[in-house]
Amino acid sequence: MSERLSSLLVPCMILLVSVYASLYVALLPPLWVGLLPLLPFIFAGVAILLAWHFNKGRVLILVLLLLVPKLYGDSDNSASLTAYLMVSCFCIALLGFVPERGFFNRFVVNRILFVLMLMCWCYAIERNWVSFAFLDHAFLSASVSWSTVLLWCVLFVSTLAIGAAWWLSGDRFRASGLISIVSLLVISHFVSSDMQFNALLSAQFLLWIWFLLMESHRMAYLDDMTKLPGRRALNEQLVGLSKHYAIAMVDVDHFKKFNDTYGHDMGDKVLKSVASQLKQFSSPGKAFRFGGEEFTIVFRGKRLTEVEAVLELIRESIEEAWVEVFDPKKKQDIAVNVTASLGVAYAIVGESPDSVLKRADEALYQSKKKGRNRVSKSPSPKNL
Repeated sequence: MSERLSSLLVPCMILLVSVYASLYVALLPPLWVGLLPLLPFIFAGVAILLAWHFNKGRVLILVLLLLVPKLYGDSDNSASLTAYLMVSCFCIALLGFVPERGFFNRFVVNRILFVLMLMCWCYAIERNWVSFAFLDHAFLSASVSWSTVLLWCVLFVSTLAIGAAWWLSGDRFRASGLISIVSLLVISHFVSSDMQFNALLSAQFLLWIWFLLMESHRMAYLDDMTKLPGRRALNEQLVGLSKHYAIAMVDVDHFKKFNDTYGHDMGDKVLKSVASQLKQFSSPGKAFRFGGEEFTIVFRGKRLTEVEAVLELIRESIEEAWVEVFDPKKKQDIAVNVTASLGVAYAIVGESPDSVLKRADEALYQSKKKGRNRVSKSPSPKNL
């Protein structure tokens, strides 16, 4: 729950701050007022450069999509803005469901052409170049037309779809996309001046710059397969440890044999299962992927008395978790489980984190030596 809400926190803050700032944008000094029309292009350029650097084609499409009303230069044309609003919200929601395919290749070109096709089609309908007579009729004797109802249906379905997808996954791209759609609705219905429009549009690009920076952090510190923090995150955690902490090492038993029997793809499924158990049961510790089939848990603070009980719970949960894998000999899926060996070391005053980590690894070796599937505790060092 906390991870899901945290993915929406900063986008919401950007939206709220930008709306508040847009109300007072006329109070800016003349120099800033003159610079304001250029800000969307500046921030869009930064976003495109970051998208290119991190190979994010979906962000490229979004930035180009958000630039459409600025490049078109006719913000007073309600017909074109109506077409823009419907297409942009629909495409932002759609991008939340398609996989990332890189910055600029045939996939991105096809998606850009698809967006342009939708934009041209809606614009042609709004300008009556293509006419559907029933769209101009009143909707069930109401004061609105069928075209207005269809527009709001598209907006509602787009918002609902990406909102539900974000809630189920906690994905940061979908969270940013949801706030982008809300921002576009605010821009389309509550903006009364070009200065407000430029301020809110600039905030949209800032939102996606923030997303790209968070993605760079994720790629650097998060293990992509297990979704646990990686070795670099562990190294930084060790640097900032207080005096009272413990480090535990976790190793999947007979993992090489498992890979030889079922294949590396099935081995990856096992590692994901183990990682999910660590993420679920390692509190008050924090789990990291150390490398290969090894994981590390760092416990810090005043709750070190709980460490061994937590490690025993983790050991049991890993043993009891069943994983469905494909057996190449039986040619069918079967349910298997694995065990893990654990070693823990408690830091003493003056001991370096590397020394504690080494003792935890030695305790892990003792667990292996004693028959595996057990927790061993490292004795305190005699000399420092």
